[in-house]
Amino acid sequence: MPVVDLAVDRNLLCANFDGYKLSFDAVAVLRQSLQRDPFKLEPHARNQYSLLHTELFARHNLLFSDPWARHNCYYVNTAHQLVLCSYDEQRGQARDQRIVYEMQLSDHGDGFAHIPGDYNYTLRFISEKYCVLCDGMLSYTLLDTGDRGRATTWQLITRTPINQIDPITASSSCVDFPRGFVLYDARLDIVQERKQISLAAGHVARRTAATELQTDVHIMEITWSRWVLDDATWRYDVCVKLETKGSIYYCAFEPRAQSLILCSNGELQTEAQREAAKAEEVAQPRAQLQNGQEQAEETEQAAYTWTQTEEDVTLRFPLANHVTCNDVHINCTQNQLQVECQSQMLLNATLFASVDNELTNWTVEREQLQLTLSKQQHEHWPRLLDAADEADSEPERLPIPNLEDPIEECDFPLDSASEDIKMVRFNLPTNAITHTIFLGAAPPLFVSTLRPGFPAAFATRQGSDGAVWLQQFQPARPEEWSVRHEGNLHAFGYVQASKQQRKFVDCCPDLDYAVICESYRHVFIYKPRNDSAGGLRNRNGPQVVIGKQNLVTLDDDVGEVLGLITAPNVITILTEHAVFYLQV
Repeated sequence: MPVVDLAVDRNLLCANFDGYKLSFDAVAVLRQSLQRDPFKLEPHARNQYSLLHTELFARHNLLFSDPWARHNCYYVNTAHQLVLCSYDEQRGQARDQRIVYEMQLSDHGDGFAHIPGDYNYTLRFISEKYCVLCDGMLSYTLLDTGDRGRATTWQLITRTPINQIDPITASSSCVDFPRGFVLYDARLDIVQERKQISLAAGHVARRTAATELQTDVHIMEITWSRWVLDDATWRYDVCVKLETKGSIYYCAFEPRAQSLILCSNGELQTEAQREAAKAEEVAQPRAQLQNGQEQAEETEQAAYTWTQTEEDVTLRFPLANHVTCNDVHINCTQNQLQVECQSQMLLNATLFASVDNELTNWTVEREQLQLTLSKQQHEHWPRLLDAADEADSEPERLPIPNLEDPIEECDFPLDSASEDIKMVRFNLPTNAITHTIFLGAAPPLFVSTLRPGFPAAFATRQGSDGAVWLQQFQPARPEEWSVRHEGNLHAFGYVQASKQQRKFVDCCPDLDYAVICESYRHVFIYKPRNDSAGGLRNRNGPQVVIGKQNLVTLDDDVGEVLGLITAPNVITILTEHAVFYLQV
């Protein structure tokens, strides 16, 4: 399986950036009252107590952006009406709010209302004319918005259950059916001269333990489905169902929607793969299962991880209790490395490139052996071992370059035992994962839509900066896939790590600014593209570049922040009792 490297474009970096300076320049804030409060559901203590439920509600942005008209955004009020909030950039004023669509609720045995277990509404714009609405319960709705630049009322095109199950029939026949979905992504493509709308929805489900040695777990189910326009009729089909035990940090289709890109800290698998693994576990006797667990523990003890910078390579070996330095024997030459502990060979292989064996150092601390090798040539290694040795060993995870630069405490994960985070490309024709990006222990900083019609971009921590990435897809070569360094937010990796109370993080489509919003009142705005600091320069170095930081404090009577949308020169914030427009 190809491993995709996050190759940083050094032309986008700013080596002489020296942080952000707090600016006392006033930021104009326009407040607009609401006729009705936004519709918002809370996690229910009866059946929504898992980490997945908590994350899903905490990260839900109740303000929906229109990528084709960035100064327009939408929310759903308590009367189940879709309301337009618009900002006039030429006049610098907010337009009056306007209702564009009223939800058509159906009675599924719930009295036309959301019940505990349902999620909030989700809206995704897929073109200048169409948008998809998920009601948070059971159904998708396809709407014709017309010309959204004019005062038009949206029209219903079609509506369908997400799982193609009639809830009334399912309830009467005592069939258990999933309820409560959130729409992660929707995309419109023209395939073989037909319109095709691809949809990806998530649902938190509970899986019963397969054996007595296991416990029940919550998983995230991803339903990949499609609408296809056939002879003026929209035909709906479910393509595949995926699931993972981890959190979903990113979920977006690639162009033409032959593959789905997901980022999670859990393994992604199909229902067939899960059933096959479950059947294999049930068929094994308990003794064999226990032996397998013991062997897995021994293998885990013998495993190692590695990271690198341009100058060094660091290997970490987990050790058993009461292992001291006298139990470890290391033999390192320019190209060969042998690591032995208590007569057990942990590693015996040829390195990818030459190292300076005289500068090799190692320590044993906290049941871990840390070995540092100094490269003879300062360059990035695509792998640790020579190709021949790597073919005989287990696949190793490729680290992110310069992730381990020891600068601040926030460089290191809070929980060293947390699972690694991966971004995978699941290809529908092959029904398998074709590409992988290893992100280490840190999830993406945020996800944002930069251009209409393009997949969502994601930002990762690269040293102290925040790097923004976009998918690269070539229709002529669908087997190839990569990501491109689209832009850089200087020092934003450290900035967001210092904001422990952050709720929403986003950036402007042209990367002119980034914003961090807390749950109540505080909004931090960062502009990395600022002038040099009055001609200041480092000693014997270039001029210093300093960004600008603004702090905006909202009124204390507006309640919790429920949504945030960015656009050139304006930030729109939805709270429980008002909408704010921040002119930046």
